[in-house]
Amino acid sequence: MKPKVVYNEIYYISIFCYIGGLMNSSFYYLWSNISISKLALSLFTMTMTLSIYKLSNSATLSALVMFVYVIGKFFSSFVFPFISEKYPLQKILKRSMFLQIVILFAVYILLNKATIHSILFLIFLLIWIAGFVDGFSSPSRMALIPTTVTEYKLGRANSLISTTDQVFSLVGWSVGAVLLNRYGQLLILLVSIILLCISFITSIQIKANSITYSATKLKWATFKSGWTMLFNPRNNLRTITNMDILEGVASGIWIGGITLVFVKEVLNKGEQWWGFINTGYFIGSIAGGMLIMLFSHKVQKNPFRAIMIGSFFVSFLVFLYALNKIAVIAILLVILMGPFYQLRDIAQQVFIQKQLREESLAKLYAAKDNLYYLVFTFSVFITGLISDYFGVIFVYYFAGLLYLASSFYAYALFKRAKSVT
Repeated sequence: MKPKVVYNEIYYISIFCYIGGLMNSSFYYLWSNISISKLALSLFTMTMTLSIYKLSNSATLSALVMFVYVIGKFFSSFVFPFISEKYPLQKILKRSMFLQIVILFAVYILLNKATIHSILFLIFLLIWIAGFVDGFSSPSRMALIPTTVTEYKLGRANSLISTTDQVFSLVGWSVGAVLLNRYGQLLILLVSIILLCISFITSIQIKANSITYSATKLKWATFKSGWTMLFNPRNNLRTITNMDILEGVASGIWIGGITLVFVKEVLNKGEQWWGFINTGYFIGSIAGGMLIMLFSHKVQKNPFRAIMIGSFFVSFLVFLYALNKIAVIAILLVILMGPFYQLRDIAQQVFIQKQLREESLAKLYAAKDNLYYLVFTFSVFITGLISDYFGVIFVYYFAGLLYLASSFYAYALFKRAKSVT
């Protein structure tokens, strides 16, 4: 029985890699680096949340884990443009991976200490540093994608990465909770460290096209370069950025607290259905990523149109989700949203990567991350206010309107651009 299971898994993995389009080895190393790191850091975040709760017996302090980590990434996005001016992206990625291993090992040692007051501050400081260091990894990886594949395969490459990203997120957040319950925090943290070590080894193997780096730019010019590209009207990047802002505010509907309130007050279900809806979203995203991989040439041919279609259908499905009060249908709607979210995100990555040279991509992704954290913070605030004062269902109406406005805004600019040409 066991060999049959193994053969089946090998068979499906082989098909998946074949669908990926037989990329070169550097891309597969980069893909492995992204996927394994995602799993490692999701396990790390869950472990730290549970550890802080057990140390302090405070739900508030345990909720701060993700916040402190994200704040660390936010600050690193200000520093990254200067670092990327001086060092190759492969070197930045390798060093950040190594530092993450060191930081997690330091956390592992601290968790072996019993006294809470002496180590709690240090643990939060290390979580902040881990987020700060990871802020160098994320834009480096995204900017390296077009250097490891030909332009023709960009669509498939981004689909493959996005799909496995969702798979490993699902594994991390679903299986991770079970493993923590059974084996405890220290062992799972050790697993995270081992996974990061594997990811570090893959980063050493990445061979990308050479890029010329310059240290002659003024500091202010270096800092604002990513932001300038984000709001550049000449190549539609400003349109993409404005859509990101609208949809980033709308993304607050998937914040844990909002989803939980919707499940309890609108669907009249228990907390387990909150988990079912989250799982449904991941399943939809995984299925969507695989579908888009099959039709990647069409997405790559006209990514801007794919972005508009994705935004419009997300809007339509969010409105249906808000109107619906049946839990099973809610899960089906969330599964259907997944492919359209993926269509929009993958098409956006392809569009950006085709517009810019590799040396500019890293700075743009750093600025993009920075903008995302700012918009996400505002989204948490505004969706919380709407939920408290008008009811949670109006949060979804508000989000649906934002997604609709985003798609119509892009459509209007697209039509105007076509009429000019």
